[in-house]
Amino acid sequence: MGGSCFRLALVTHMYVAPCNQVDDSVCVVRQQMLVSLLDTFDTDFRLVASTDLDDWRYLATDELVVINDAQVEPEVSAICESILQSQEPVVTPSTIGDGWLVAIPLPNDVGGMQVAVASIEGQDPEMLRRLAKLWCSSRQYQHQVDKYAQECEQLTEILSEGLEELTFLRSMVAFLDMSDHTHDLTSLAESTFPLLNDNMHADCLALLLTPEGLGPLRAVPALVWGPKPVDGHLLSRVVELFGQSYCDQPVVKNHIHRLPEASELNGVRDFILTPIKSGSTHYGWMLAANRQLPEGFDPSSDWELSHYEFGTSEASLLCTTVSILATHASNCDLFQEKEQMLVNVVRSLVSALDAKDQYTCGHSERVALYAKVLAERVGYDEEACERIYMTGLLHDVGKIGVSDAVLKKPGRLTDEEFAEIKRHPDEGWSILQDLAQLKYVLPGVLHHHEEVDGSGYPDGLSGDKIPLDGRILAIVDAWDAMTSDRPYRNGMPTQKALSILEEGAGSQWDSQLVQAFLEVIDRIELIRNTYRLHERPIRKMGCGI
Repeated sequence: MGGSCFRLALVTHMYVAPCNQVDDSVCVVRQQMLVSLLDTFDTDFRLVASTDLDDWRYLATDELVVINDAQVEPEVSAICESILQSQEPVVTPSTIGDGWLVAIPLPNDVGGMQVAVASIEGQDPEMLRRLAKLWCSSRQYQHQVDKYAQECEQLTEILSEGLEELTFLRSMVAFLDMSDHTHDLTSLAESTFPLLNDNMHADCLALLLTPEGLGPLRAVPALVWGPKPVDGHLLSRVVELFGQSYCDQPVVKNHIHRLPEASELNGVRDFILTPIKSGSTHYGWMLAANRQLPEGFDPSSDWELSHYEFGTSEASLLCTTVSILATHASNCDLFQEKEQMLVNVVRSLVSALDAKDQYTCGHSERVALYAKVLAERVGYDEEACERIYMTGLLHDVGKIGVSDAVLKKPGRLTDEEFAEIKRHPDEGWSILQDLAQLKYVLPGVLHHHEEVDGSGYPDGLSGDKIPLDGRILAIVDAWDAMTSDRPYRNGMPTQKALSILEEGAGSQWDSQLVQAFLEVIDRIELIRNTYRLHERPIRKMGCGI
C-alpha cells in the first residue's frame, strides 16, 4: 500500500470519554487498535464519535474527547450508519476526493461499535476489500487467542491452591511452552500422562478421539497408557454407555460391580470420564480407569475399597488437564487457520499476477513446486521446503508493478523495456517487506535473478553471497521459462533445456545445484507433465459468502 495517500477516521457510535474516565483496559485496547491501523495502512488517522445517530464529530486522538466544531462529512456519516448494521467492510467510490472510500467495522473490545474509514487513491478496490477483510479476520483471531490465553491464566490460578496440582501444572505448562503447533493431542497426552498420573494414581489413562462425522460417543482409542492398561474396546464402550450423562461435570463412577452395566465392563472397577472440547468443537475424551490399589489389597471388600476410589480432587485435576489440552488444541487450530489464510492471500496475489498474462499463468506455482523438489534434494527440512514453496509462489510478485505492454510483448525487449523488467525483484521486495510473517521469502524474491559470476541483478552478487533460496529459484525459474510455451515460440525440448543448464553451470547457475537438479529431473518432469491450472471461479449471483 506504500505510496498511496490515506485519510482515515475511526468512527464510534457512542460518546468516548478521556482515558482517565473510561476503563483502563478499554483505553489500552483502543490505543492498540489505533497502532494496528497505523501499521496496516501506513498513515495516521482521526477518531470520530457521535452522541446521536445524525451527528458525527471528530475526536482529538491524544485525549479521546469530542471536538464539537469538527463535524464528519455526510458521505462518511452515511457509510458509518449502514456499516453498523451490515458488520462487513465496504469499498465504494469516494465523493470526498479521488479514489475509493473504505469502511471497516471494528470489534467491540475497543469500547463500543466502531468503524475505520479511509479515502484511498490509486488502489484496486478488490485488493482493498481483501485487505479490509483480512484485517478484520486477523483481529477476530487475535481476540479469540487472547480469550483462550485469559482462560489458561484463570485455570493456573485455580490449580495453584493445591501444591501437588500446582507442581503438575508447572511441569505441564513447561512442556507446552516447548511444544509447537505441530504437536497433536496424542503426542501431548503421551508426554502429559506420566506427570498427570503422579497425582491421579490410576492403573490406566486413556485418550480417545472422536472421528469427524460419527458423533461424540463413537470414540476411538488413540493412546492407552499406564501400569495396567485396559483394553481399548472396553474403554470405547465406557464412552458409549456413560458419555451421554456428561453435563458440565466429569462422570465419576466407583464400584462398577454394583451397576447394571457391570457385565459389559469386566476389568473396570472405577473411572473418571471427561470430554475434550473447546466451544462447539469436540475433540474426544480423556479417561482414568481403576484407582491404584496397595499390594495384597482385596478389591472384594467394599469397605476397604471405599478408601481407594476416585473423588473430587482427581476429577478436578483431570478436568483441568483436559481444559488445558483443549485450549492448546484450539489455539493450534487457530494458528493453522491463520497459516491457511496467509497461504490463501499469497495465492490471491499470484492469481492477480497470472491474470495480467494468460501465457505465464501457472508459472509461479510450477516454479514453487520445482523449488520444493530441488530444496528437498539438497537437504532442506520439511518446514524449509514449505517456505521455499511459498517463496516460489511469490518470486515474481513484483511484476504486478511492470506494465502490461512490456510483460506481454511477444518479441525481443528494448534496453529500456528490459530495465523495467529488471525492477521486478525490487518491486517484489517492496510489496512484501512489511509483512512480518513473510520475511523469510525476501532473499529468494530479491535474488532469484542473480548469477554466480556476478553478472545478474539486482545487486550483482556472486557465488555463495547469493542466498541459497535465490540460487535454487534461479535454476527452476529458468527451467520453467525454457520449457513453457509462449505466444511467439514453443517450449524447448527437455534435452535442449538440460544442455543449457549444464553449459551455464558455474557461470550463470550454481554447479552443485545444477547437478542436484539433474538428479531429480524425473520428478521435475512428472510435475511439468501433470500440472493443471486451477480454474478461476465464475460468479453467478451474489458474493458467494
